Amino acid sequence: MSQKANEMLSDYQQDDFTVKLLSSLDSIVPGSPGFKFYNSFEDGVKAYVPDATPEVIEKARQIAESEEMMDALKVMGYIDTSDKVIAGYAGIKNVLSLFGGGGGAKKRTFESDPQQALDAGVKALAIAYAVYKLIPGGVSEKVNEFKSLDTGKEMAIYFASIEVALPFLDNAVEGGAGLIQKLMKSNSGITDKFGSLAGGGAAQATEMLNSLSGPLDSYIGVAKDHAGTIADKVKSYLPAAANVADSATGAVATGADLLPVWTFLGARLVTEVAAKRAAAG
Repeated sequence: MSQKANEMLSDYQQDDFTVKLLSSLDSIVPGSPGFKFYNSFEDGVKAYVPDATPEVIEKARQIAESEEMMDALKVMGYIDTSDKVIAGYAGIKNVLSLFGGGGGAKKRTFESDPQQALDAGVKALAIAYAVYKLIPGGVSEKVNEFKSLDTGKEMAIYFASIEVALPFLDNAVEGGAGLIQKLMKSNSGITDKFGSLAGGGAAQATEMLNSLSGPLDSYIGVAKDHAGTIADKVKSYLPAAANVADSATGAVATGADLLPVWTFLGARLVTEVAAKRAAAG
């Protein structure tokens, strides 16, 4: 419900690491929409529909109370606890790496870090699941709408930068079409893990991801060219101990994984979709 989205948004302040991280990416990665901070549902509606009347705001609240919205919010919130729910060992390993327990430099590939690849693959399916649930219409309509939304772009840029380009820089540099599909094929447990997390919906999420892979691949291609800038900028928000991790980009990806970014992004996506559907009548 809009109350749930409002509750999730209200946990964030403008100087929080999560907000700074998203704002920084917006200033670095080309194609960013221009980050707008808000931490209430009503302010969010007004951010996307500046002339929203009280009637439009109320209609947006009603839309945000739908079962589909709730399903999407629930899954986006769960993936912030992925170190516990999805990849327990990855969480321990990432913390050790961040605070000095990691080894020397190594190749950043899906194969060299299967737990991180599992985590990234589940998050890719979570994005696809949210798009499937939140946006009306057929698959192509859903994809086009997601690509046009400010929060869709924010979500794609964050995923491309922090979940793929930084931790799997060698894969990203190799480039080529089909990088998301390569990620999904790198770990046979991704779909099952997502299914257990979402309580079903893996088939719909997988179908949706097939159509979202192209746009996500494009964002990864852009993000990889700015990986060093992203790492330098975001590293300033992390403990100095991040410097002893096995690589600067890996340290940034690890640190970002400890922040509740997906909860925030999920609430923002629900808010924008509800606002624009309400304004459209």
